[in-house]
Amino acid sequence: MLKWEEPATFIKGATASVRKAWRTLGIETIGDLFLTIPRRYDDFSRICTIRDCQNGDVVTLKGKVVECRKLPSFRKRFVIVRVKIQDETGTMSANFFNQPWILDDIQLDQEIYLSGKIKTHPTYGKQMQSPLLEAADSTTLAAAKITPVYGLSGSLVQKTYRRLIQSAIDQLVWPKDPFSPNMLVRHKLPAFEEAIRSLHVPQTHEAIEQGRRRLAFDELLMLQLNLGRTRKEANVLGAPRIEADIDFVKSFVKELPFELTDDQRKAAWAAMKDMQEEHPMLRLLQGDVGSGKTVVAALLSAIIKRVGQSAAMIAPTEVLAKQHADTFRRLFQHWHIPVLLVTRTTKRLFDGHTEEDLSESQLTSCIEQGNIVLVGTHALLQPGRLPKDLALAIIDEQHRFGVQQREGLIRDLRADKKTPHLLSMTATPIPRSLALTIFGDLHVSTLKEKPAGRLPIKTQVLLEKDQEKAFVYAKKAVERDERVFVVCPLIDPSDVLGFRAVTDECKRLQKTDFEGITVGLLHGRMKKEEKEEALKDFISGKTPVLVSTTVIEVGVDVPDATVMIIEGAERFGLAQLHQLRGRVGRSTKASSCFLITQGDEHALKRLKLLEATQDGFRLAEADLRMRGAGELSGTSQTGWLGFRAARFSDIDLMAAACEEAQALLETKEPVHEETWPMYREFRDATNHLE
Repeated sequence: MLKWEEPATFIKGATASVRKAWRTLGIETIGDLFLTIPRRYDDFSRICTIRDCQNGDVVTLKGKVVECRKLPSFRKRFVIVRVKIQDETGTMSANFFNQPWILDDIQLDQEIYLSGKIKTHPTYGKQMQSPLLEAADSTTLAAAKITPVYGLSGSLVQKTYRRLIQSAIDQLVWPKDPFSPNMLVRHKLPAFEEAIRSLHVPQTHEAIEQGRRRLAFDELLMLQLNLGRTRKEANVLGAPRIEADIDFVKSFVKELPFELTDDQRKAAWAAMKDMQEEHPMLRLLQGDVGSGKTVVAALLSAIIKRVGQSAAMIAPTEVLAKQHADTFRRLFQHWHIPVLLVTRTTKRLFDGHTEEDLSESQLTSCIEQGNIVLVGTHALLQPGRLPKDLALAIIDEQHRFGVQQREGLIRDLRADKKTPHLLSMTATPIPRSLALTIFGDLHVSTLKEKPAGRLPIKTQVLLEKDQEKAFVYAKKAVERDERVFVVCPLIDPSDVLGFRAVTDECKRLQKTDFEGITVGLLHGRMKKEEKEEALKDFISGKTPVLVSTTVIEVGVDVPDATVMIIEGAERFGLAQLHQLRGRVGRSTKASSCFLITQGDEHALKRLKLLEATQDGFRLAEADLRMRGAGELSGTSQTGWLGFRAARFSDIDLMAAACEEAQALLETKEPVHEETWPMYREFRDATNHLE
């Protein structure tokens, strides 16, 4: 038998290559495995006859094998196997590419299932290309069912993944459900075991959605419990009162190399008023891409330094931390305010035009002296890395930090035991009604205006057959010494969908559309040093074209980047596409974004919204309206605010989680959610540190 908290390596059949792939995907325990939600579901439950299936249908056919042979190929090491089946209505062939083992697995006259998409060839008639194939005389893993499709890595394939999931689910000793039957009935949610089974061995689409909603409720309830405790502790401890020097503020704003927008002024003023109170500021600063959140953060940090205390800005990645430190240094030069950058690999003091790498003892001395502005990654949250006079903590992309890390900012830090003021920043547009539902009494400031001189980004949706237009335009941009992003949705080739993997696309573009131009590569599995080198080469123009995954979604600021090409655009949510589009148009140069799709009418309708507006908040509202409760369109639905299961559209669950959290916190009995099955995964899922 298997236990929830045991290593996933305990599953029989998990070979070394499978274990390596799972580790890459963040799967360490049995619980991790079951809480990794499939990317999407392929519905092969419709069993059809050969005569009745039509071009474009996704069906399962059952028939007897009448032919199984290897076809000649003009390419070396490329194997084509043709399998022909017959049922009572006719015959049909299926071609399999580079799967030679099928010749040994399939026998003539054997009954099999073929599950996939029907294509009608003008010469050969109805065919399938690389369908799922399973024997009809045994219990199938995928054929004739609603089938989960998982994220893959390395040599791991869907068939092996599904087989191991099935094996584990039958041997699992299920953890105790933390919620009472009354609570589940009240919110119309399934039990925990039922939810997990519905996600991995689904019977209906409705059951899948109910399973997802149950996990989403767990995530949202844990978020509300932690937010509630943080607010309560902060109010009890009190905060340092910060009286801003208004003359200094006016002078600082006057010396900026640009004029603040009205939204920036309002946000800064609201934060200044908050910090004058005895209770700690808890403010969310949300701004559309390129709206200037960093300038507001720099102004507030300068105010704190002016009154003799310390401020710290914490970013989720080293790349973003270094960009913020460079921005702070430029804005602080006139005032001779030093900036201390602290990451896992860098300890550097910027002072005006000079910079100095610090030893460990010099860093400790600098922090102990206090009255300093720090910028860094989660490395700042280690013991002894924050000064005892910290008055303001700024967390950029706050949803990428774990709850425990955020709580670490308020516990036993300052010498006087007071709580630092907290400003959370995010570039993920959240509709106001949604923000109030999630964050309750957290004050929200919104930056919608763009800095003066920024031009709108021309956005165009292209069908895949017309994508050459985008690459011709991009090549001309390179000739103007501008930079080009090409974003792909997957790292490894997909086993079912035709989306290009980033590694394959990089090689293809180097040989075709960008022949003679150096093409760079960037994805999340590269080492930090490799990522930094790839970005450095891109910024300098050594590699003017960068093929990337969504690792560039947040924090990459390249003023010379003017073209964004997104392949497989239907795979992404509107908010994520808007974030990616925001990587260009960060200067006064004209910029363009091309959304390449092979999607259906519904996907085109969604993507056309990006052509119509540059407003991330309008897009967020539209996304909220367009996503139906039962819609399962893959990865774009999950990952919002760092969650695995919760979505933008789960407003009813958010309200329910707020209500239940409040009731639990008001009881005298302590709530031990660290014993809940999802606790470890929730903590890690909200801690996406690259």
